[in-house]
Amino acid sequence: MTYPLTLLAAQDVRVLRGEQVVLSAVSLQLQSGERLALLGRNGAGKTTLLNVLAGQLVPDEGQVWYAPGLRLATLAQHAYFAPGLSVAQWVEQANPYAAQLAQLRALEPELVGSAGAWQAYDRLQQQLDIQQAYTWPVRAAKTLDMLALSGLQTREAATLSGGERTRLRLALALLAESDVLLLDEPTNHLDIRMREWLEQYLLGAGRACLITSHDREFLDKVAQQSLWLEGGQAEGGHARLYPGGYTRAQALREAERRRAHKTARLSRRERGRLQGSADRLDVWGRQSRAVKSRARKVPLSEAPLPERRITMQLLAGQSQARLLVWGEHLSYTLAERTILHGVAFKVRQGDRIVLMGANGTGKTTLLNLLAGRIYPVPSPEGSPPSTLRFAAGVTVAYLDQIWHGLNPHQTLYTQFEERFGARAGALLGRAGFAAAHWPKLPAQLSGGEQARAGLALVSALRADLLLLDEPTNHLDVTALEALEDAVKAYGGAVITVTHDRRFAREVATRVWHIAGGQLQEVEGWGSRAVLDPARNLQGDPPPPPPESPKAALRQHEDRLLALEALLNADLPPTQREQSRALSERHQLRQELYGLYAEYYAVPQFDHEVRHGPLTIRAQRLETGGIFWAAHNDTCPHLAWDGVTLRWNTAPDLPPVWYGEALLAGALRILFERWHVTRVQLGESGPVLLRRQYLKMEFSLRVKPTAEG
Repeated sequence: MTYPLTLLAAQDVRVLRGEQVVLSAVSLQLQSGERLALLGRNGAGKTTLLNVLAGQLVPDEGQVWYAPGLRLATLAQHAYFAPGLSVAQWVEQANPYAAQLAQLRALEPELVGSAGAWQAYDRLQQQLDIQQAYTWPVRAAKTLDMLALSGLQTREAATLSGGERTRLRLALALLAESDVLLLDEPTNHLDIRMREWLEQYLLGAGRACLITSHDREFLDKVAQQSLWLEGGQAEGGHARLYPGGYTRAQALREAERRRAHKTARLSRRERGRLQGSADRLDVWGRQSRAVKSRARKVPLSEAPLPERRITMQLLAGQSQARLLVWGEHLSYTLAERTILHGVAFKVRQGDRIVLMGANGTGKTTLLNLLAGRIYPVPSPEGSPPSTLRFAAGVTVAYLDQIWHGLNPHQTLYTQFEERFGARAGALLGRAGFAAAHWPKLPAQLSGGEQARAGLALVSALRADLLLLDEPTNHLDVTALEALEDAVKAYGGAVITVTHDRRFAREVATRVWHIAGGQLQEVEGWGSRAVLDPARNLQGDPPPPPPESPKAALRQHEDRLLALEALLNADLPPTQREQSRALSERHQLRQELYGLYAEYYAVPQFDHEVRHGPLTIRAQRLETGGIFWAAHNDTCPHLAWDGVTLRWNTAPDLPPVWYGEALLAGALRILFERWHVTRVQLGESGPVLLRRQYLKMEFSLRVKPTAEG
């Protein structure tokens, strides 16, 4: 039996930047084969910690320990290559066995008549065989091919694009075959195929790694533990270790914060109660010393500071057209290479389209066509003409990959002020920019700051069609979730290019895919059924997304209050205004009756979580609770009576995958939201304890049975 070895450790690391505390007493251990995610908001110190562990930054306090002979490989966010060397030369320099192979070749002339040379040669040969050094060129070729670098080996590395340089840096870090990988945003500029390959590589490589990433799906699949850095607070830079990837760590962290708030509230209440009792005893002339002593001994715990929330709202344009834009027979070539050929599509009001495809297949080209930055090539003579038409009054806003819709030659505040006047400061503040950022040029901002500023700019333009090219790059998870909510609530149409799988699943109502210059639509996320993007859909084009009954109720009630105020004002309205107000009030009241019936008829639930393909909802009852899958009200439910969790129907039980997902979601709500201490699975099934659930890594594979 082998035990994991500690490869790297940090003890009470503290880093200051001026008077700001970036890291404060951060400690961690990384063992062989362990995969640890570094989580936290932008600016929490993740990159700083990686630089400290890589030896590129000396901490102000604390120390870092490395195992003897430890080999480190790092991937920085910004890839730089000195001019002069080709891609193939950089790859050759990354060969970790080059020195041993050179030593082996140097021993060959000494083999004749030298037993010592033969022994050294044999030992080195066996060592290289164990390390599989002779197959390293094959592994290198496969890595370059998976990262779309095979055709670039003769190019000078310094002349590559930003995305190509990032992928080359990632390839070099992986090919170093080190003991520890320090990866800062490794999924940037990787398409979905590359991300899935990288996941499998890290899972099968057996190497220890520390990873920062904003790809929640990637972290959930790769990370075994997560270290959450708490930045941006007065004390700054503390860290907390959680089991699992991002989703599980976030759930546990939120549960901790809620408990801390509750504890702080109860302790303040108890001390106040005792102090009030002591004050009353003083008024009555009785002894209050003992009560005051008890009040002083009540420990007051500090509640966590409230976290800054980023709010994002995308404002739709004024166009009333139901079909916004359509294209037929669109083609585009560049340097005799056909990028798009015969593309056809329809974009309707309310569509949320996710555009997928490998890097270099033409996704950005299609967005540039829609934005008017480039134009389709004319159709050959005798062929149907190329057509790209917009409905009357349709406005377009484009967030590009490079500058995110910003003007690189103007300061942040200047370009917002030119477009929005006095609202500029409020818009920048809502996006998380303090006054110190306002005089900066976009080049002086970080990648995440550029993305947030671009989204803030685009969100206030009131466009009918939004074109978002990789908007999730460089965004932290908080901003990413705010963008998800904004896209879902947007009333116009959105076309988004993204390789973030969770973001795509959350927002998409249509999924387009480009391959071989052809544009196709798939029936749904993960489906292989191919559709025509230009087909006539039912109700083509559809109305904007329906407003929720709750939001409609609020608007109707606010309007009714305004009408009542008008009718009862000290200065009475004119007869015409009064007639209109009475008529509108009558109509609103009639509509309210229907809205009340619709809203209160909707099944109510207390909690909702996502697990696999299902969204699981739960309602807390006096004697327990029930759990069901959203939009599947007729499917079997899980019932909990306070002790036992069982199916509400038998023997007609759901498929295994459905039961697994529903049971996993129910346990997550019971242990993480309701803080239940133990749950029995079925009448005669096992008992699962909360501490086991929170502390143990396990893969839930429970097959539903008639007993539960």
